[in-house]
Amino acid sequence: MIGKPVRRVEDPRFISGRGRFIDDIHLPGELFLGVIRSPYPRAKFSLSSNKVDVITQSDLKTNPLPNFFYESAPKEYPLAVDEVRYVGEPVALVVGRDRYEVEDLKERVEIDYEPLPPVESARDALTGSNLVHPEIGTNIVYQDVFEYGVPPSGYKTLEKTFRVNRISPMPMETNGVIADYSPVDGSLTVYANTQVPQVFRTALSIIFQISKSKIRIKVPDSGGGFGGKIFLKPMVLATMASIVTGRPVKYVETRTEHVISAVHGPDREYRAKIMYRDGEVLGMEVDLLENFGAYMHTYQPLPILRQIYHLTGAYNVRYLRFSVRGVLTNMPPTGPYRGLGIPPAVLVLENMVSSVSRETGLGQWEIRRLNFIKSLPHTTITGAIYDSGDYVKSLEVLKDALGDKGPGLTGLGVAFALEPGSSLAFQTLVVKKARTPYYEGVYIKMDSSGDVTVFLSTNSMGTGHETSVSQVVSHVLGVPMEKIRVVLGDTAGPPGTGFYGSRFSVVSLSAVYKASLKLKDRIRELVSQILNVELDRVDIKDGVIKVGQRVLTMDEVANLVYNRYHSPLDDMGIEATEVFNSPNVNVADDMRRVNFSSTYGVNAHGAIIEIDPETGFIKIKKYVIVSDSGNIINPVIVDGQLMGGSAMGIGASLYEVIRYVSGLPQQTNLADYWLPSALEVPKMEIKHLVSPSPFTPLGTKGVAEGGATVPYAVLANALEDAIGPMDRIEVPITPEFVLEQIHKRKTIAI
Repeated sequence: MIGKPVRRVEDPRFISGRGRFIDDIHLPGELFLGVIRSPYPRAKFSLSSNKVDVITQSDLKTNPLPNFFYESAPKEYPLAVDEVRYVGEPVALVVGRDRYEVEDLKERVEIDYEPLPPVESARDALTGSNLVHPEIGTNIVYQDVFEYGVPPSGYKTLEKTFRVNRISPMPMETNGVIADYSPVDGSLTVYANTQVPQVFRTALSIIFQISKSKIRIKVPDSGGGFGGKIFLKPMVLATMASIVTGRPVKYVETRTEHVISAVHGPDREYRAKIMYRDGEVLGMEVDLLENFGAYMHTYQPLPILRQIYHLTGAYNVRYLRFSVRGVLTNMPPTGPYRGLGIPPAVLVLENMVSSVSRETGLGQWEIRRLNFIKSLPHTTITGAIYDSGDYVKSLEVLKDALGDKGPGLTGLGVAFALEPGSSLAFQTLVVKKARTPYYEGVYIKMDSSGDVTVFLSTNSMGTGHETSVSQVVSHVLGVPMEKIRVVLGDTAGPPGTGFYGSRFSVVSLSAVYKASLKLKDRIRELVSQILNVELDRVDIKDGVIKVGQRVLTMDEVANLVYNRYHSPLDDMGIEATEVFNSPNVNVADDMRRVNFSSTYGVNAHGAIIEIDPETGFIKIKKYVIVSDSGNIINPVIVDGQLMGGSAMGIGASLYEVIRYVSGLPQQTNLADYWLPSALEVPKMEIKHLVSPSPFTPLGTKGVAEGGATVPYAVLANALEDAIGPMDRIEVPITPEFVLEQIHKRKTIAI
């Protein structure tokens, strides 16, 4: 079944309206949660009346929200204490019988605010004496320099600046949670559409001082994640309300809450310098100013660290110096966004490489062909171990498929990125403990009818995981897919670390595959014992068991084991377990070199654009994707991920933005946050190459983030190809930005 375009087994329940999402779940006696949020970017506050029963931070003693990767992160409590630090920060909670009552109660809560001057930008954070957290003594909360390789000599340089604005993950379904705390035994059951149930189980244990053994998180069907569901606050607020009231509490973000107060994509300013000689790219120096917002998200600064190897990319670069300053401002925290910090880094490197191509006259294709790493596996100067692929061939396939740009004010852009699959081993660049706990567990069993059930703690966000798991199990055991049931997203199941970082096909499916092999071996052992024959006489192929001339089906063997063989079931059950760690992981060495990922897929994108000189609007005339994600389990699912990710990347490149003026968000809902529609997203031509990873049992690599990481660079390169070089790039590339650039170039032939 592996490699075949099998229809997704999840789809019948989704298209018939029988999916079970957070808002479809109802617990007896549940209350609904409303969150009172700050309308000011910074202010002292106090409750001025008690007309309505509210929950404040003083009503329940909690620990701060944990940051698992950076000890110096400023303390953030579930609810603000004395001072609010961004528009949308939770101040107090109300509960009601339904969402209508909750909205009424929120309007009756009276809070006195004393506005204070906010820190409005990353530059203000650097230069001003106004501190977001005076107790820290500085707005520069994270600072580091990473240097790899040997500085070159005898080279030319080219310098540019890049501005990457905030965006929202914007999944179809916002964050939702039901928290059910039992005052009787102190247990906590949480239904949440989170991407990391096991990790957030640990977080809840820390915050509320509840033993992990008494916490269970169950993830129902979920409508998209994109990093926005790696967000602890909704789960914490609902749990807090449930503990205080002793009742189940449901909370589902409004779209406005999601835009102004959930996870934002990166807010960055880069200054980059590329070093080259006769078309050879020798090195990069990059300075980054990162705006964290008022607090550091639970996963910060991982989005900064993960981009390091992307600043050398697929090129045989000899030197990299990467300087980082991360600052606090009076804005919401930034955090994981599809690609976990990678898209801006790809923009910087790939645009700089294209800039060198214009300076040297080599062209976008030739500059890459000359500088690509030619032989794999390859260990880069940063310690990344690239597993497999043919970068030059990928470029050739892309060039042939894309063709020429044609006449008029048109541009052709190309960009190349290596997609990391699994492993956050690079956390050891900041975490003092030498840990790489990025594993996934699987429990698989066959019942007396021959049906198979597979349990994983990881979950799906509409990404077809049930189908992929069923395909792998069917491939190994020969059991029809309709006899396989997949149970996902329950912390009561096997251990795991969640759904993120293009890790499912690398770690989770590898665990499923190895568990299936163990189950197959278990079946052989049981048949050997039941029939009293040597093990080497038992053969299983295509779901059929042969012992000499005797032939048994899986169903017959299952029936024999459970119903006719009289040894203790403890010894004779048909089941297996597997805990599989991210392959090929390591920890940072003394030179701060580390393997950033287990696998590295190839994503080569090309686009042809047409610019309207009167309006500045960019129309994508053609978009081509060349992908190498190793051995493919289901081509339909892979193409869906590539198209969806690229559509998301195009939206981030041309349309989506959350701007702040005086600390106030200018985009607050879908009326003013511009998502691309089917009219703006072009038809995509997808080409596949297959180079199996030597580090995964099935030869698989990651694929879910790849589409989203490249469009920034592709479209910026296409714009420069159309109107000429720029010394500053800003994304999204708005019509206003395009017109500004056109007006600077009065000699452009239109």
